[in-house]
Amino acid sequence: MSKFKLSCLIICLLLGLTMFGGLVSQQTIAAQSEEESSLPEERVEFEVTYPVRRGPADSSFSFPIKLSYIGGEEPQNFELLATGPPGWTTRITQSINETEQVSAIRLDPSSTYPQNLAVTAISPYWLYPEPGDYTIKLEAAAGDVKSSVDLTARITARYGFLAETETGRLNIKATAGKESYFTIILTNSGTDDFNKITFYSSKPSGIANEEWRITFNPDKIESLAPLEQREIEVTVQPPSKAIAGDYMTTLQFDTDPNTSTAPPELDIRVTVGTATRWGWIGAGIVVAVVAGLAVGFKKLGRR
Repeated sequence: MSKFKLSCLIICLLLGLTMFGGLVSQQTIAAQSEEESSLPEERVEFEVTYPVRRGPADSSFSFPIKLSYIGGEEPQNFELLATGPPGWTTRITQSINETEQVSAIRLDPSSTYPQNLAVTAISPYWLYPEPGDYTIKLEAAAGDVKSSVDLTARITARYGFLAETETGRLNIKATAGKESYFTIILTNSGTDDFNKITFYSSKPSGIANEEWRITFNPDKIESLAPLEQREIEVTVQPPSKAIAGDYMTTLQFDTDPNTSTAPPELDIRVTVGTATRWGWIGAGIVVAVVAGLAVGFKKLGRR
């Protein structure tokens, strides 16, 4: 074989080996790329069964949460942070029933079970926050691996309505046919306004076609804000022919909105006495009877 033919053969062999090596390299790179693309993204996942909790402002809003670390190679410690609206108190615990707070959690990507946590948020209820939705954010971070989830505390209105007399006593004295007065104090102890508060009363039975008269001043309240108090003057006038004794009257209240809790009632005992002039007349009759008896006994004694 000539040197020329041998050189051509060697060159062809080298070219073939180069082309074969390139194909193998491309297949290897493609396989590696495919393998890398099939690997899960490194991340933290939150599983929240109840992302929205609702209740009045003075309740605690608790959220059970599960955390999973996916795509990592080694376990990592994740810093935890729960942030609520201004003035809110937040805490992170291992469960709803736990009181000890945690600020970090160790997550293992090879674990088949998520880790449990709980976030509890408490509103500044003493400031009477408006009913509505408030966001609490939970964040977990370890280096460049970060994630967060938003939780919602939905504050509903709490209604509370108090009624009491100015003195705290539930009995008054009255005179038949005359007006007597006492004061009641209404307080909105809830977190929302009461509107159009009106007053009613159940009265004792009338006597001789005369009826009891019970009135309120003012006769209604247009609006009562949270923690606001209003004084109402109540006038009670028994019939002029009312018999002396104790009578019961019930003061009732109607509000808007009409809540599931019935507004309070005040049972007032009214002790009725007779007018002064009738007292003097009665005393005169007694004196006259006694004097008559004395005169009669004196005459009989002379005989």
